[in-house]
Amino acid sequence: MVSEYKKAGVDLNKIKEIHEYIAKEISSTYRNVLLGAGHYSGVINYNGIKLALHTDGVGTKTLLALKSGIFEPVGIDCVAMNVNDLVSIGAKPLALVDYLAMEKPMDDVIKGVMNGLVKGAIESEAEIVGGETAIMKDVINGFDLSCTALGVVDEIKDGHDVKPGDVILGLRSNGIHSNGYSLVRKLIDDGKLSFEDWKEEIMKPTKIYVKPILSVLPMIKAAAHITGGSFSKLRRVTNYHIELKMPEPQDIFKEIEKAGVSHEEMYKVFNMGIGMVVFTSPEYKDDVIKNIQKFVEVYEIGKVSEGSGITIFTYKNAVLYL
Repeated sequence: MVSEYKKAGVDLNKIKEIHEYIAKEISSTYRNVLLGAGHYSGVINYNGIKLALHTDGVGTKTLLALKSGIFEPVGIDCVAMNVNDLVSIGAKPLALVDYLAMEKPMDDVIKGVMNGLVKGAIESEAEIVGGETAIMKDVINGFDLSCTALGVVDEIKDGHDVKPGDVILGLRSNGIHSNGYSLVRKLIDDGKLSFEDWKEEIMKPTKIYVKPILSVLPMIKAAAHITGGSFSKLRRVTNYHIELKMPEPQDIFKEIEKAGVSHEEMYKVFNMGIGMVVFTSPEYKDDVIKNIQKFVEVYEIGKVSEGSGITIFTYKNAVLYL
């Protein structure tokens, strides 16, 4: 069966093939790389300092920003997509540069996006040190936004010491964040999902998890930012078996499912209410929860066990295998 996401123009299997090809090609440039392509951020050793780099954009959520006239959240999204991936490997964000490309000068876009970028940078305690603005009428339809972020690492948290018996915690998302929007837009265009009724939820920015993750960094073994490909991203952390029991998601996810996306595909495309996952030992679980709760709602959602694969028990008590 062809997935709704593939019908919307996004083939996750093809994207995986592209990523594998790119990772193989760029590996020939490695000299000081400590963590290369395939994880949340790359890490290099520069004169004994471990520097982390990540780049990402907002994606097709920009089209709904134009449709709604709401631009500030996508600026926050852009920062969040980068700094959340940095902290996922244990890096403290230091600085960002942004890239804003437009088909024509748009003052409302520039003002809203910049406000959002600044808010996101302040929240993540990073500095925006520059960037690039381009007007490309024949290339860009509307606008496109991306950032590159730099961080510094003490101890790389790549999941190498995750083992059976470890506890998995889930940090609440702010909603859809900024993934799966090709599918969301298709549902809107097909008249299956009302943008006007759900505009505020759809345009909510990605939650920035820098402060909660850094507050527990010495007590966790790994963190995973749940973005494109959803919970399949946990394979970056460990090859052991992962079992998740998911809490009830926000109503926007239920509405998307009612609009024609299968229950199984929802957990392959969207974060389903959990925007960040952390792995810790049972001995640290209570302290990790206590610290994270100062910033965001957190749930104990699973465990690591012998074997392989990912098993998800959904809020409807369905069992899914990834």
